[in-house]
Amino acid sequence: MFGFLRNPTPTKPRTVSVDSAHELMQQGVPMVDVREPAEVAEAAVPGAIHVPLSEIERDGPAAIARRGLDASKAETVLMFCRSGNRSGIAARLLAPQLGERLVNVEGGILAWAARGLPIRRGG
Repeated sequence: MFGFLRNPTPTKPRTVSVDSAHELMQQGVPMVDVREPAEVAEAAVPGAIHVPLSEIERDGPAAIARRGLDASKAETVLMFCRSGNRSGIAARLLAPQLGERLVNVEGGILAWAARGLPIRRGG
């Protein structure tokens, strides 16, 4: 698929840097932001699809589908949160249905902001 994606172990999702995630989003790859609504209201990546981790825990891929993304048809789906922890959990939860197409964005919005990538603030 993409040479810059790393697959360390079967139990850990593949990862990608925020720079690579930004490039992938510009190519049309969807990003799912699993942070809580208050966090997303404070700062969000333009174009990311917000699906809180709690909904993914409860409903699996259906939570993402309700937001208009059929992840089973996407070649790659970026998973994103504050630091990369919750998005990694979401990717592991979804892996039985969606497998290798899930990719965790390393460092989350903290790394995204530190690199000066586009952020929509305050709603």
